[in-house]
Amino acid sequence: MCQQLFLLRHGEVEGRNLILGQRCDVFLSEEGRMQAQAWASALAEVPFQVVVSSPARRAQETAQPFWERGLPALQLPHFQEMSWGRWDGHPYETYKSDLQALQAQWEASRLEAAAPEGESLRALLDRAQEGLRLLSALYPSGSVLVVTHGQLLRALLCTLFGYPLAEQWTFHHRRGQLSWLVRSTGGGIYLRALAVDADWPF
Repeated sequence: MCQQLFLLRHGEVEGRNLILGQRCDVFLSEEGRMQAQAWASALAEVPFQVVVSSPARRAQETAQPFWERGLPALQLPHFQEMSWGRWDGHPYETYKSDLQALQAQWEASRLEAAAPEGESLRALLDRAQEGLRLLSALYPSGSVLVVTHGQLLRALLCTLFGYPLAEQWTFHHRRGQLSWLVRSTGGGIYLRALAVDADWPF
């Protein structure tokens, strides 16, 4: 049988114009809580074997409506957002040019580049892919939901489907959007839905 993997970016947050990584944790906004409830309703018929969350508060709050249904819960640090180091928690505009320069380095395959005291894209991809291998070993078939983060989703999906990192914005998810992947028994992976909202016709 196949493994179905649902990757959900956490809902909208308070302080939406901040650089959010691992050091700065925020609550969901009212909109974000509504997005979480909408997904719990939209996916109510999916028999998830487990609902996985990043350790971040905003991800856990997004997963909470699923956990309240009694679904098995698991927190994995593999799916935490990138650490932006000293930039974390500051307004996006403060480091906009630095972020653009860092993205340009990644697109030029300099994956060891990182924000000051932050995490490299290589490190993020290594742990995210290790997380997927762990989930495949634990749940080789059936459906798994992972609540995670934006930069991780862009880089991971871009890499999984063999696109150059210059194309990672093809896989951009707004907060509260989900992608649906299927992994076959032979290990092949394909995309059923990319960055959809809870009103998508499942």
